[in-house]
Amino acid sequence: MALFWVIGSLFYYLIIERKLKWKQQMSSEEGITFLVPCYNEAETIEETIRNLQSLSYPKKEIIIINDGSSDQTSAVIKKLKTQYTFQFIDLTVNQGKAQALNTAVKSARYNYIMCIDADTIMDDDAPYYMIKHLIDDSTLGAVTGNPRIRNKSSLLAKIQTVEYASMIGSIKRAQTMNGYVNTISGVFTLFNKKALEDVGFWDIDMITEDIAVSWKFHTGGYGIRYEPRALCWMLVPETLSGLWKQRVRWAQGGHEVLLRDFKSVVSKFNFPLWFLYFEQVLSIIWVYSTLFTLAASLLSFNFLDYYYYEYHFSIFILSAFLMTVTNLVQFSIAMLIDSRYEKHHWGYLFFLSWYPTFYWLINAVVVVFALPKALKRKKGVFATWTSPDRGSIQWSNQD
Repeated sequence: MALFWVIGSLFYYLIIERKLKWKQQMSSEEGITFLVPCYNEAETIEETIRNLQSLSYPKKEIIIINDGSSDQTSAVIKKLKTQYTFQFIDLTVNQGKAQALNTAVKSARYNYIMCIDADTIMDDDAPYYMIKHLIDDSTLGAVTGNPRIRNKSSLLAKIQTVEYASMIGSIKRAQTMNGYVNTISGVFTLFNKKALEDVGFWDIDMITEDIAVSWKFHTGGYGIRYEPRALCWMLVPETLSGLWKQRVRWAQGGHEVLLRDFKSVVSKFNFPLWFLYFEQVLSIIWVYSTLFTLAASLLSFNFLDYYYYEYHFSIFILSAFLMTVTNLVQFSIAMLIDSRYEKHHWGYLFFLSWYPTFYWLINAVVVVFALPKALKRKKGVFATWTSPDRGSIQWSNQD
């Protein structure tokens, strides 16, 4: 898959990305409704509201939704409402992000819906780049942007900076060439309201509403477009516990979709969609197979036999070397392509060495823990979750 992502990224860059222009015809007569769901976001929501208010996009409305927060989020938003113009929906009970969005979208005045997280800062040009795709192509359900990381003080944050600049970007580029982008970025996406209506909006009982609605678009005949020029800046977890909770939820959401949409996918004669679906399935099988093989090897390992040890150790070194080289090639190419959006991120390439040894292990274990959670999903029950830690805010977009 790494080779597929490298080749797909190169094709995307050569055919599409290198021809994209910056800051041309930055105007639009279409309106956008910005939806910002909040759960315990008292520390971050003010900066996000200020950012939305300052956007030059001429025809916009802003709806802030407090999803039954247990902190001072509601009070903070009420105070901000005296300074800024926006609609405030104050829900008293926490019912999950999907339900908050479903409630707010009913009040949306415009045909295009921008959903962003409450810790997100958006580049001024982003809405213009994104809405042009939806205006030009009515078969699109959503346009997803290019999230960047604001907080980069810790080792975990630096590793994630490399991940978002290379791994996630290269996957989206390659999937675009395949015909289907696996999932939108829940932190920052512009939707076609009609497409949302056609697929039944967001699912209240799926733990990741972004992954769930993406696959509803896939099976419902709507496309998803990746727009690398549309930048936003977000906060990522900087503790192991925060990262663990986030990644388990992501993996659980992916499993839930695979279980829900199996019949819908296989019933369609659509090879690119089949490829995307079974790539997700095979990744889960690969993780379980790898962990099982590792466990079996450790149990059968003869530590007293030097030649047995030497042979198996050599195989391990060779495998590790091949994976590391492949990883370096993929990340280097992806970061070279991505360097036009964040010029100084080459300094974080040093932290790439931690990714295969540290992140792959976490992601593998996450898959194992997430699958039972997905199997136990209760249909029709509100899926709620607590936001991971936001790390330390170091806002700077000059990188």
